[in-house]
Amino acid sequence: MRLALAIGTFFILVIHGVVFYNQFGHPWERNQNTYFDQARVLAKTDTEKAALAARKPRIEQIVVSNFGETRVDRCTTCHIASDDPRFSSHAEPVKTHPYSTAMGDQQKNGKWDRRHKFSEFGCTVCHDGQGRGLDSEYSHGKDEYWPDPLLGYTTQDHWRKDFAPKLRGKEYMQANCAQCHTEIAFPGTPLVTKGRELFFSSNCYGCHRIEGLSDGTIGPDLSDVGKKWKLDYLWGRIADPKSILATSIMPKFNLKEEDIKALVVFLKSRKGRNFAETEIQRFKVKLTGGAELVQATIKPVQINPAEMVKQGEKLVLDRACTACHKLGDRDGGIAPDLSFEGLLKDGPWIYEHFKNPKSTMPDSIMPAFRFTDDEFKAMTAYLLTLKGTSPATNGEGIYKALCLRCHGEKGDGHGPIAEHLDPYPRDLTKAGFMNSKPEARLVASIRNGVAGTSMPAWGKLLNEEQAKAVLGHIQTAITKEPRRELKARAIPEKNPVAMGKESVDRGEAIFVNRCAGCHGKKGDGKGPNSLDILPKPRNLRNAFFVDSVSDQRLLESILYGVQGTPMPSWINDGLTNNDAGDLVNFIRSINPKPKGGQHAAAIQ
Repeated sequence: MRLALAIGTFFILVIHGVVFYNQFGHPWERNQNTYFDQARVLAKTDTEKAALAARKPRIEQIVVSNFGETRVDRCTTCHIASDDPRFSSHAEPVKTHPYSTAMGDQQKNGKWDRRHKFSEFGCTVCHDGQGRGLDSEYSHGKDEYWPDPLLGYTTQDHWRKDFAPKLRGKEYMQANCAQCHTEIAFPGTPLVTKGRELFFSSNCYGCHRIEGLSDGTIGPDLSDVGKKWKLDYLWGRIADPKSILATSIMPKFNLKEEDIKALVVFLKSRKGRNFAETEIQRFKVKLTGGAELVQATIKPVQINPAEMVKQGEKLVLDRACTACHKLGDRDGGIAPDLSFEGLLKDGPWIYEHFKNPKSTMPDSIMPAFRFTDDEFKAMTAYLLTLKGTSPATNGEGIYKALCLRCHGEKGDGHGPIAEHLDPYPRDLTKAGFMNSKPEARLVASIRNGVAGTSMPAWGKLLNEEQAKAVLGHIQTAITKEPRRELKARAIPEKNPVAMGKESVDRGEAIFVNRCAGCHGKKGDGKGPNSLDILPKPRNLRNAFFVDSVSDQRLLESILYGVQGTPMPSWINDGLTNNDAGDLVNFIRSINPKPKGGQHAAAIQ
């Protein structure tokens, strides 16, 4: 019993001792006492010794209000020797902060004079970390909930183990230098410069917006990405986007590690409003959408007419087109195969699509890049040479070579790139749809394509028999139902209602009551019910598609629905031929004639 009491008393005393030590003996106090002791030894004058004798440990605090949000820095509480050159060979935290002529420090009369004085800049404006913290766990930002751990020095326990070693290194601090030093190729920030060049040369600017640099709208706005995300997240999103976010459509660029690091440093430097940018600079960039910056970073290629095709090929590869598209052995796995582009599209279409993808395909997610006109022409000239090789002659072989990428191995529309296409590829397993259309129409869709969509016209590659062969394979191996004889439908050959304002107004009223739930009030296919529907409701503002279909086909879809899709048959719900005619007039009224695209002037 006595032994147990003795042991218990011993542990209680130890615990109290630890508590007392921690409460009244902070590490920063010991650091300061260490500094005072050694500084007294190094002191040369009585005045200096007297001043040190009067010093006692205290919390050192710098309040910085000149750079963004007001910062409170207590870092020099532990790093008390940071500005004392006599401690350059000591160990941290009692060590002199290095002086650097590259950072603007100068020697005057044998003494160093800092350009970035601690009293003006503090520490966290360059290093990040939590300036108020007095314990290394918190002040260095090791706590996983601290958003800005020390750049290049601190990694948090939850960071990916394979990424963490790559995220150490003082060069990461260049990101914070670039908050003020925005000059292109600023000597102290080579990684920021390289990352900026990669941002443009890899065409990131086409998808992402960075205020003052680019105006992409497809990907997230990166204007303040450096403030929102830590290094490990940025590294992961660049190195392997889907490993961080499964639904990401960002291509995997397979960059070298040094390139990823440069991009991470560049993005980490983007923290919203830059301290050094003026309003007039921001306004000028807003006017041009960053075009001048693109051209300043990506040097335009002087196109030689005699080598246009060769230069176009190099541009297509250098400008990262295969980061999304398939071309030969390269495949970004996001966008259509370009191997047959010279057969599928003509020069004006490709050229206009390059300049403004939505002008030829309204729902395309392809960004509009800011290359020069001559570069677009050279790239177009090269794509026109791509004829591919003839696919197998049997239906199954043709399907695998040409159709699987979009429609999927099972033909259910879930091909490898399907999620990036709008409208979504047709589900060929739906017997209701496949058997509701005449064979001639399905063959025509294969050979002529579907205007305004990603379904290409294979007619220059597949003859009538080959198109029927692939359709036969789809019918037997995918749809798995024999074709049935179509029921006769009473569909007017032409719209029974003349186009006119009164008809359009009546059609709009019917559209709002019956169609807007799925197709949206604007007719853009984004109605409130569209979220739960696959394939998505047709975008009726796709002028290329609407112009390509006859009144009879639109009337049939409205009156009898589209089998195998949620589009219902409205003839069973009291809709008359004249009502359907008003709807057709309304749909055509919201689709002005397309401009550009295949109607553009021929390329010289």
